[in-house]
Amino acid sequence: MPSVGPDQQAARDEAKKRQAQAARDEIDELLWLMSDPRGRRFMWRRLTDAGVYQSSFVPGDFSLTAFNEGRRNTGLRLISLLTEHCPARFSEMQKEARTYERRNNGSGGTAGGQ
Repeated sequence: MPSVGPDQQAARDEAKKRQAQAARDEIDELLWLMSDPRGRRFMWRRLTDAGVYQSSFVPGDFSLTAFNEGRRNTGLRLISLLTEHCPARFSEMQKEARTYERRNNGSGGTAGGQ
């Protein structure tokens, strides 16, 4: 591996610091969003829109299945962040979604079609 000069190393170190700060900011923003019922409703809609609570398979249409899987993967990444950084808020969001859907749809079914 070629040697790295002091300026290059300083630039790499600074880039790592910026990446670490960006990751901390993202977590803080997620916690802020999930701390309010409106934020949890917003997140629930994003997860539902991403198709995480339904099959992404479309018989006979590989392209649409692949598209749906890409969209679903985005939602699964959000779920991973939620369960890692604010699991109690994630659970709270699920309960609120069930209550909201029952109230607005008049059904006894669970949120997200499960």
